[in-house]
Amino acid sequence: MMEPVASPNHSEGEIFLKRRRIYGPDVRLIEKDGILLVEKTYRDRPLPVRVAGRLLIRWETFVYSKLSGIPGIPVLATSPDRYTITTTFMGGGNLRARARRTPDSRYFDELERLIDAVHERGVIHLDLRNRRNYGIDDMGRPYLVDFASSLYLPNKGLLWRLLRHIDLMGLAKLKAKVNPALIRPGERRAHALGRTLSRLWIPPRVLRFVRGWLSGILRRP
Repeated sequence: MMEPVASPNHSEGEIFLKRRRIYGPDVRLIEKDGILLVEKTYRDRPLPVRVAGRLLIRWETFVYSKLSGIPGIPVLATSPDRYTITTTFMGGGNLRARARRTPDSRYFDELERLIDAVHERGVIHLDLRNRRNYGIDDMGRPYLVDFASSLYLPNKGLLWRLLRHIDLMGLAKLKAKVNPALIRPGERRAHALGRTLSRLWIPPRVLRFVRGWLSGILRRP
């Protein structure tokens, strides 16, 4: 049996792959016609979140369509409504939840080729600092998920060249965290730069406060 992408929360027989928040989507593992799929949906959220979620789902569906055919990218499946995106389940687990296997040099070589292939299609992920967005399947191969915050820049101009370095900083952070023996000097510099830039962004404590405040507002009758 394949392991869920993240540590699941069980509720009414469903397997949730991401902690449920009122301002975010439900992400759950489902089975359809004997095939395991990942369903990401805003259908049960309050109206303002549902409206914003519909736009995010449309965008992510568009991005996945641009990445079609790349090994290591989930395949779009039929979704039941406009608030939902459904993709194939890649197996294994993500690099934040899974502790049984340390990604080795082969994993990172394949991951670098995967990220290069994504960039060649004009897509910048923009959230590769988050280990939940990296998967390792049951054969030890990499995959990527969650393109909701990505950009599509098909012309690959100056902005594309600049922003792809954000993804590479995220990759450097990942390698430094899960297998620092493999990090190269250039990646070490990228990791240091990424840490410096992240300190200039919104502090995590402020983000937690904003999330808590939004949750309180949305839960009010």
